[in-house]
Amino acid sequence: MAKHEFLLQCFSRGPEETEALGAALGRLLQIGEGVALRGELGAGKTVFVRGLAQGLEVDEPGEVRSPTYLLMVEHPGPIPLLHLDAYFAKRGNDFLADGGQAYLSEAGVVAIEWAEKLSAQLPEDFLVIELEHCSEEQRRLRIMGQRERWGQRIRQIADES
Repeated sequence: MAKHEFLLQCFSRGPEETEALGAALGRLLQIGEGVALRGELGAGKTVFVRGLAQGLEVDEPGEVRSPTYLLMVEHPGPIPLLHLDAYFAKRGNDFLADGGQAYLSEAGVVAIEWAEKLSAQLPEDFLVIELEHCSEEQRRLRIMGQRERWGQRIRQIADES
């Protein structure tokens, strides 16, 4: 069982840079892969997912909004984006426990906001991104994952930024 390791820390000076980091990652993702986003309210989780949508070339990346009251929104594209919000953890846990994990692993790329609220086990190979306020505009992003699966791709993002 491989554990998550710290892979990269970077700073964003505003929403545009957070979105650009998400887009850089989105260009490297494949069907069945997932990103677990952690961070307090307003840390930039949805902005990052909007960037993922751009990188994945979903049909309308500008339409990405937090799906808090919907649990999940599917954004169609060459590689669909399945955007979940686990703020209301019971719904997210029930979904994952009732076969949702199997569906997600085949339907596209998965991004889960508020992943820290889930007690259901996320797949070990999910990439974990923690977003933290440093100031009103600046955010720190810490990226963690299994080095053998994610290390090379994360280095590509570091080289681009």
